[in-house]
Amino acid sequence: MPARFRATLAEKGYTTVILFPTIGGDAINACGMDVMEGLLESLGRLDLYSEEQDSDADVLMAESVELPIDGDGRIVIPLEMLRAVGIQDACVFAGRGDSFRIWEPKAYEANIAAAKERARAKRARKSARMAEGAND
Repeated sequence: MPARFRATLAEKGYTTVILFPTIGGDAINACGMDVMEGLLESLGRLDLYSEEQDSDADVLMAESVELPIDGDGRIVIPLEMLRAVGIQDACVFAGRGDSFRIWEPKAYEANIAAAKERARAKRARKSARMAEGAND
């Protein structure tokens, strides 16, 4: 696990990490119990019988696993979880603030390229709106 994330978990007194698949099923989310509790709290605010609540509950609860962190900061990720996202020999740990994601390297590259493109397109739209406002 990333050293910075291990240090954060240790500061909070956690000796485990929670893993669950992303909604898109293309990576594995990893977080501490505090983040998971926040996710569950937000899930509790959804309509109990809504499709959104059902699907989010399935991902968060049915497929999450709590794993112990060993003395060297390692975890053993269940093989079925690795296979589900296409990880075989290598993986990428990508930080997300209070959590991180575990990716198959090529899937990570595709994801980051798409994220950069979305960010560029968003900036371009914002710049165009600002320019339109200046011309009024």
